[in-house]
Amino acid sequence: MSRRTAAACVFVVLLLAAPATAGAAQAAGPVFFSKAPVGSTAPAVSFTETWGAWFIEAQSGNKLSCNGATGSGEVTGATTVANDHIALSGCETSGVECHNAAANEVVLNTLAGSLGSVSATAPGLRLFSQAEGKGGVLTEYTCAGGAVKVAWRGSVIGSLSGASGKTVEEGKLAGSIRETFSQSAGVQKYVRFLAGEGEAGEEQLEQNTGAGFEKLGISAIATIKTQPFSGELGFTK
Repeated sequence: MSRRTAAACVFVVLLLAAPATAGAAQAAGPVFFSKAPVGSTAPAVSFTETWGAWFIEAQSGNKLSCNGATGSGEVTGATTVANDHIALSGCETSGVECHNAAANEVVLNTLAGSLGSVSATAPGLRLFSQAEGKGGVLTEYTCAGGAVKVAWRGSVIGSLSGASGKTVEEGKLAGSIRETFSQSAGVQKYVRFLAGEGEAGEEQLEQNTGAGFEKLGISAIATIKTQPFSGELGFTK
Protein backbone atom coordinates (compact mmCIF):
# COMPACT_ATOMS: atom_id res chain seq x y z
CA MET A 1 0.00 0.00 0.00
CA SER A 2 1.39 3.43 -0.92
CA ARG A 3 2.08 6.11 1.73
CA ARG A 4 -0.54 8.42 0.20
CA THR A 5 -3.18 5.67 0.28
CA ALA A 6 -2.26 4.96 3.88
CA ALA A 7 -2.48 8.66 4.76
CA ALA A 8 -5.91 8.86 3.15
CA CYS A 9 -7.13 5.95 5.27
CA VAL A 10 -5.74 7.56 8.40
CA PHE A 11 -7.51 10.81 7.54
CA VAL A 12 -10.86 9.01 7.42
CA VAL A 13 -10.22 7.66 10.93
CA LEU A 14 -9.19 11.12 12.15
CA LEU A 15 -12.26 12.74 10.64
CA LEU A 16 -14.64 10.26 12.23
CA ALA A 17 -12.87 10.53 15.59
CA ALA A 18 -12.58 14.34 15.64
CA PRO A 19 -14.07 15.78 18.84
CA ALA A 20 -16.55 18.66 18.89
CA THR A 21 -15.03 22.13 18.99
CA ALA A 22 -16.39 25.63 19.59
CA GLY A 23 -17.76 25.48 16.05
CA ALA A 24 -18.79 22.37 14.15
CA ALA A 25 -16.05 21.04 11.87
CA GLN A 26 -16.85 21.45 8.19
CA ALA A 27 -16.27 18.85 5.46
CA ALA A 28 -14.86 21.57 3.22
CA GLY A 29 -11.55 23.29 3.85
CA PRO A 30 -8.13 22.07 4.94
CA VAL A 31 -7.62 18.94 7.03
CA PHE A 32 -4.78 17.43 9.05
CA PHE A 33 -3.42 13.98 8.24
CA SER A 34 -0.61 11.83 9.62
CA LYS A 35 1.40 8.75 8.72
CA ALA A 36 0.14 6.55 11.53
CA PRO A 37 -0.13 2.92 10.36
CA VAL A 38 -3.42 1.95 8.74
CA GLY A 39 -5.55 0.00 11.17
CA SER A 40 -4.33 1.97 14.17
CA THR A 41 -6.61 4.08 16.32
CA ALA A 42 -5.06 7.22 14.78
CA PRO A 43 -3.53 8.59 17.99
CA ALA A 44 -3.15 12.31 18.57
CA VAL A 45 -0.02 13.84 17.04
CA SER A 46 2.05 15.78 19.59
CA PHE A 47 3.96 18.92 18.65
CA THR A 48 6.21 21.61 20.09
CA GLU A 49 6.22 25.33 19.27
CA THR A 50 9.27 27.59 19.26
CA TRP A 51 8.24 31.24 19.02
CA GLY A 52 10.22 34.34 18.25
CA ALA A 53 9.42 37.66 19.91
CA TRP A 54 5.79 38.55 20.61
CA PHE A 55 4.54 42.09 19.99
CA ILE A 56 1.08 42.73 21.46
CA GLU A 57 -0.75 46.00 20.80
CA ALA A 58 -4.12 47.27 21.98
CA GLN A 59 -6.17 49.61 19.81
CA SER A 60 -5.58 52.38 22.36
CA GLY A 61 -1.83 52.06 21.77
CA ASN A 62 -0.92 50.12 24.93
CA LYS A 63 1.83 47.63 24.08
CA LEU A 64 3.39 44.51 25.57
CA SER A 65 6.53 42.84 24.24
CA CYS A 66 7.93 39.41 25.12
CA ASN A 67 11.31 38.07 24.08
CA GLY A 68 9.94 34.71 22.98
CA ALA A 69 7.72 31.79 23.87
CA THR A 70 7.61 28.02 23.98
CA GLY A 71 4.65 25.73 23.67
CA SER A 72 3.36 22.22 23.09
CA GLY A 73 0.06 20.64 22.11
CA GLU A 74 -1.69 17.89 20.16
CA VAL A 75 -3.50 17.56 16.86
CA THR A 76 -6.51 15.52 17.93
CA GLY A 77 -8.60 15.28 14.77
CA ALA A 78 -8.98 16.28 11.15
CA THR A 79 -9.53 19.95 12.06
CA THR A 80 -8.85 20.11 15.80
CA VAL A 81 -6.00 20.93 18.18
CA ALA A 82 -6.09 20.57 21.99
CA ASN A 83 -3.96 20.85 25.12
CA ASP A 84 -1.90 23.69 23.67
CA HIS A 85 0.24 25.26 26.42
CA ILE A 86 2.11 28.48 25.58
CA ALA A 87 4.39 30.38 27.97
CA LEU A 88 5.72 33.85 27.07
CA SER A 89 9.04 34.99 28.53
CA GLY A 90 10.75 38.36 29.00
CA CYS A 91 7.46 40.31 29.00
CA GLU A 92 7.31 44.03 29.74
CA THR A 93 5.38 47.17 28.93
CA SER A 94 6.84 50.68 29.05
CA GLY A 95 9.90 49.35 30.84
CA VAL A 96 8.05 47.51 33.63
CA GLU A 97 7.75 43.73 33.91
CA CYS A 98 4.55 41.74 33.51
CA HIS A 99 3.88 38.22 34.73
CA ASN A 100 1.49 35.62 36.11
CA ALA A 101 4.12 32.96 36.84
CA ALA A 102 7.87 33.44 37.16
CA ALA A 103 9.37 36.89 36.70
CA ASN A 104 8.54 38.38 33.30
CA GLU A 105 6.64 35.22 32.31
CA VAL A 106 3.04 35.25 31.05
CA VAL A 107 1.49 31.80 30.74
CA LEU A 108 -1.63 31.44 28.61
CA ASN A 109 -4.53 29.26 29.68
CA THR A 110 -4.74 25.86 27.98
CA LEU A 111 -5.81 26.42 24.39
CA ALA A 112 -7.78 24.45 21.83
CA GLY A 113 -7.67 25.11 18.10
CA SER A 114 -9.67 24.84 14.91
CA LEU A 115 -8.28 24.54 11.37
CA GLY A 116 -9.81 26.49 8.46
CA SER A 117 -8.95 28.60 5.42
CA VAL A 118 -7.94 32.26 5.66
CA SER A 119 -7.50 32.59 1.87
CA ALA A 120 -7.97 30.46 -1.23
CA THR A 121 -4.50 28.96 -0.78
CA ALA A 122 -3.63 29.50 2.90
CA PRO A 123 -4.93 27.53 5.90
CA GLY A 124 -5.13 29.09 9.33
CA LEU A 125 -5.46 27.93 12.92
CA ARG A 126 -7.80 29.64 15.39
CA LEU A 127 -6.69 29.33 19.04
CA PHE A 128 -9.09 29.87 21.95
CA SER A 129 -9.68 28.84 25.55
CA GLN A 130 -10.06 25.08 25.81
CA ALA A 131 -12.12 25.39 29.00
CA GLU A 132 -14.42 28.23 27.92
CA GLY A 133 -14.40 28.10 24.10
CA LYS A 134 -14.44 31.09 21.76
CA GLY A 135 -14.88 34.30 23.71
CA GLY A 136 -13.27 32.80 26.81
CA VAL A 137 -10.35 34.20 28.79
CA LEU A 138 -6.91 33.43 27.31
CA THR A 139 -4.83 34.79 30.17
CA GLU A 140 -4.76 37.15 33.14
CA TYR A 141 -1.59 38.77 34.46
CA THR A 142 -0.28 41.85 36.27
CA CYS A 143 2.33 44.49 35.48
CA ALA A 144 4.38 46.92 37.59
CA GLY A 145 4.35 44.77 40.70
CA GLY A 146 0.61 44.17 40.57
CA ALA A 147 -0.41 47.80 40.01
CA VAL A 148 -1.97 46.98 36.63
CA LYS A 149 -4.22 43.94 36.04
CA VAL A 150 -4.66 42.71 32.47
CA ALA A 151 -7.01 40.14 30.91
CA TRP A 152 -7.25 38.81 27.36
CA ARG A 153 -10.35 37.18 25.93
CA GLY A 154 -11.52 35.92 22.55
CA SER A 155 -9.58 33.99 19.94
CA VAL A 156 -6.74 34.60 17.52
CA ILE A 157 -6.17 33.20 14.04
CA GLY A 158 -2.69 32.62 12.66
CA SER A 159 -1.90 31.62 9.08
CA LEU A 160 -0.08 28.32 8.52
CA SER A 161 2.63 27.61 5.96
CA GLY A 162 3.60 24.09 4.94
CA ALA A 163 0.29 22.95 3.43
CA SER A 164 0.44 20.54 0.51
CA GLY A 165 -2.27 19.54 -1.97
CA LYS A 166 -6.01 20.12 -2.00
CA THR A 167 -6.70 16.51 -0.98
CA VAL A 168 -5.01 14.08 1.41
CA GLU A 169 -3.99 11.92 -1.57
CA GLU A 170 -2.06 14.88 -3.00
CA GLY A 171 -0.61 15.92 0.35
CA LYS A 172 2.90 15.53 1.71
CA LEU A 173 4.00 15.44 5.34
CA ALA A 174 5.67 18.66 6.51
CA GLY A 175 9.10 18.67 8.18
CA SER A 176 8.00 21.76 10.08
CA ILE A 177 5.07 24.16 10.09
CA ARG A 178 5.14 27.93 10.50
CA GLU A 179 2.32 29.76 12.25
CA THR A 180 2.14 33.54 11.86
CA PHE A 181 0.04 36.01 13.84
CA SER A 182 -0.23 39.43 12.18
CA GLN A 183 -1.86 42.66 13.35
CA SER A 184 -1.91 46.40 12.77
CA ALA A 185 -2.85 48.99 15.41
CA GLY A 186 -4.53 46.37 17.55
CA VAL A 187 -6.59 44.77 14.78
CA GLN A 188 -5.79 41.17 13.92
CA LYS A 189 -5.23 40.42 10.21
CA TYR A 190 -7.55 37.41 10.27
CA VAL A 191 -10.71 37.34 12.38
CA ARG A 192 -12.73 34.75 10.43
CA PHE A 193 -12.37 31.77 8.13
CA LEU A 194 -13.68 31.77 4.56
CA ALA A 195 -17.35 30.80 4.31
CA GLY A 196 -17.65 27.01 4.39
CA GLU A 197 -13.89 26.59 4.92
CA GLY A 198 -13.83 26.07 8.70
CA GLU A 199 -15.93 26.97 11.73
CA ALA A 200 -18.26 29.92 11.21
CA GLY A 201 -18.09 33.23 12.99
CA GLU A 202 -15.88 36.29 13.43
CA GLU A 203 -13.99 37.12 16.59
CA GLN A 204 -11.31 39.65 17.50
CA LEU A 205 -8.95 39.20 20.44
CA GLU A 206 -9.60 41.78 23.20
CA GLN A 207 -7.81 43.17 26.25
CA ASN A 208 -9.01 44.78 29.48
CA THR A 209 -6.71 46.79 31.74
CA GLY A 210 -9.52 48.07 33.95
CA ALA A 211 -11.39 50.42 31.63
CA GLY A 212 -13.30 47.81 29.63
CA PHE A 213 -12.35 45.54 26.75
CA GLU A 214 -10.75 46.86 23.57
CA LYS A 215 -9.33 45.22 20.45
CA LEU A 216 -5.95 43.54 20.82
CA GLY A 217 -3.55 42.27 18.15
CA ILE A 218 -0.57 39.93 18.24
CA SER A 219 2.43 39.76 15.91
CA ALA A 220 4.48 36.58 16.38
CA ILE A 221 5.87 33.64 14.41
CA ALA A 222 6.25 30.04 15.56
CA THR A 223 8.03 27.01 14.16
CA ILE A 224 6.00 23.89 14.91
CA LYS A 225 7.51 20.38 14.85
CA THR A 226 5.89 17.06 15.66
CA GLN A 227 7.20 14.92 18.51
CA PRO A 228 8.94 12.57 19.12
CA PHE A 229 9.90 12.73 15.44
CA SER A 230 9.53 15.62 13.00
CA GLY A 231 7.52 15.17 9.82
CA GLU A 232 4.65 13.20 11.38
CA LEU A 233 1.94 15.61 10.24
CA GLY A 234 0.63 17.22 7.09
CA PHE A 235 -2.34 19.38 6.16
CA THR A 236 -4.10 20.28 2.95
CA LYS A 237 -4.65 23.73 1.45
